[in-house]
Amino acid sequence: MGDYTIRELQDGDVESLLASVARTFGPRAARTREQWEWAFARNPAGRRSFVALHGSEVVGQFAAIPTRVWLDGRERVFAQGVDSFVLPEHRAGLKRPGLFVAIARACFEAHAARTGRDGDPVYYGLPVEQAWRIGNRFLGYEVVRTELALARELAPTGELASGGKLATGDELALGHAAVLPRNVARIERFDEQAKWLWDRCAGEWPASAIRDAAHLNWRLFDSPASLGRRCEVLGARDEHGILRGFVAWRRASFVLDDLAVLVDWCVPFAEPDVGEALLAALVASAAASGAPALAGIVPPWSPWFAWFQERGFLVHPTDYRMAAVSFERRFDAAWLATNWWYQLSDTDLV
Repeated sequence: MGDYTIRELQDGDVESLLASVARTFGPRAARTREQWEWAFARNPAGRRSFVALHGSEVVGQFAAIPTRVWLDGRERVFAQGVDSFVLPEHRAGLKRPGLFVAIARACFEAHAARTGRDGDPVYYGLPVEQAWRIGNRFLGYEVVRTELALARELAPTGELASGGKLATGDELALGHAAVLPRNVARIERFDEQAKWLWDRCAGEWPASAIRDAAHLNWRLFDSPASLGRRCEVLGARDEHGILRGFVAWRRASFVLDDLAVLVDWCVPFAEPDVGEALLAALVASAAASGAPALAGIVPPWSPWFAWFQERGFLVHPTDYRMAAVSFERRFDAAWLATNWWYQLSDTDLV
């Protein structure tokens, strides 16, 4: 394409790439080499990154973080678009496709599903307005949904704002340390039981990320401290020590600044006692941190959406637009809207 070379990112491009990311997004959103290594080099599902070079300088990128998903009875890959850009002096605006679209199409040509090829069926993201307009007009992205947040205020003892309680006083947060329900404890690392748990949930979720130890440890525990994404993870176990469910959360900004944010919820809906114990633990732990409120997302098609509301959570609109492009017609945006289980852990928001 003219004076540009478009190809898959190579290791020797990374320093130039990081400099261009910093120029485009500013110092607050710039990535360190350590952060890039975690997101792209150490991702257990691999990486998706195409760049445009002008000489030896990286002037544009289309990148996506792949995740192994279980879809239609087999393992596939969904990929979330992140860190995609073109330097201002190389942009074409909205009137014609331009360099960004050319880079994205090159990535899709290499990795997306095609007739006779078992590639990535879905690329998705939560784009800002300009990226959405380009993606919708030139790349086929469609709206899956505008996200609805589930949120509730936290009292210092973990009480519901209405005055009801989720657990007895000695099970809730006192001072700065949360006292958890007896069958719930903090998880420091996941093992093979994570996959056992996800297997029990997957029958309820037509499409979902495969939440095994490799994925969960990478996503919830192994991110660099400088990213501030490490989570507190609470797990419920039965009398035999088997993991029956887990919840992950951390302090972050989502809808409002500095909330307790629900990052991941993995509980079979057929085990309501596990859900009750984990919600009590989540409220206790979040309240002990001093967070004023707790918020997260749950797909509206899931019975968990109503379940959380029955326990004091209110539905709030957000400006976050989940968008996706599907390369297999049966998994279009309408299908994803009513079949895809995802949490904030499946995004780069927190």
